[in-house]
Amino acid sequence: MGWRQLLDAPKSRHETLITMVGPNNNGIAKPARPVFVVGSPRSGTSILTWCLGHHPNLFPVPESSWMGDFSLNVAVAYQIGAARGEYSILSGMDIPNDEFFAAFGRTINGLIMRHREDLEQKREAKCIELNLDRSWLEASSAAAGPKRRWVDGTPEYSLHICGLRKLFPDALFVHVVRDAMAVVRSMVNFHRATGIQLVRDVEEAYHYWTRTVNACLMAERAYGPVVVHRVHYADLIDNRESTLRSLLEFLQEPYSDRCLAPLDIRINSSSVPLDFQISEAVINPEIATEARLVSDEIHRSAQPTDPSSAAADAMEAAFQKRVAAVLNRGNARGSTPSLAEELHKSAAGSDSATEAVTPVTSPSMDKSSLRP
Repeated sequence: MGWRQLLDAPKSRHETLITMVGPNNNGIAKPARPVFVVGSPRSGTSILTWCLGHHPNLFPVPESSWMGDFSLNVAVAYQIGAARGEYSILSGMDIPNDEFFAAFGRTINGLIMRHREDLEQKREAKCIELNLDRSWLEASSAAAGPKRRWVDGTPEYSLHICGLRKLFPDALFVHVVRDAMAVVRSMVNFHRATGIQLVRDVEEAYHYWTRTVNACLMAERAYGPVVVHRVHYADLIDNRESTLRSLLEFLQEPYSDRCLAPLDIRINSSSVPLDFQISEAVINPEIATEARLVSDEIHRSAQPTDPSSAAADAMEAAFQKRVAAVLNRGNARGSTPSLAEELHKSAAGSDSATEAVTPVTSPSMDKSSLRP
């Protein structure tokens, strides 16, 4: 879209563009400041996303799912674009890695902000079609406030926090954590409410919880409480106002009691029968034991108060390992084999800490096969 089209666009979109560019006179969009709600599925990520979406300065977007893999592909593109020194465009023009990533992040942010109106129109049409309560629509739309930031509650982004921080250096992450047993009960009953089989069995549910939660715990250690904020699901339900006040303070947003409204309505429930019992007779006992140990430790200990450079290095190494895996797949398909091999050799190695946060060699999580 050219400048003439932007100037001729409806006022709301033109104002959105001005909001994005802000006071930067060089015409570069302001850094994106999205909020990502992460944690194991069935831990309250959806309801907390909607709570934040009721804030006058935050609007909820549908689960995006693609940005984690996208960050890996951006890393691959940069390595290829800088592989030959002065004979490659990125290295030849001294375009650093962080600037390359952040440019894509600003573009993504700009697209989301410009098309917010389209999302609101579709949500309004859906409300009319299904005769839904319009109060949530109104609270999450531009009519409720300027909403200059967006919030994404994709649970799988628990496994992509490092890459998302490269795209959005000013992003903040909210880690919602819920008792492992409660999550497993919800996962294995999810099909009752939706018809979707989230996991094959109890063992896979425990494994899924442990992987996503361990990844979030590593991010807590790596980046500290300035970047990652832990929210206990039980606190969200039992101490809702104080929990949301603390969360909004972390997000550097003023408190709004509008954020409490979604907690009065039960959404996305798995409809777990009261008499449902988890059978662990046929699963690997080590998997269930590990999940319970991690769950108990989370509830006993507070979030780390300072970032750890060792944990950050481990997350970076895990990210580079996954980038190398993407390059290897390109190599297997016969795509620039010598270059892929060279780049793979230069990729960062891994250690035990890296393995702890590297869920799979593939950059994406396939819900039909969650084990490595």
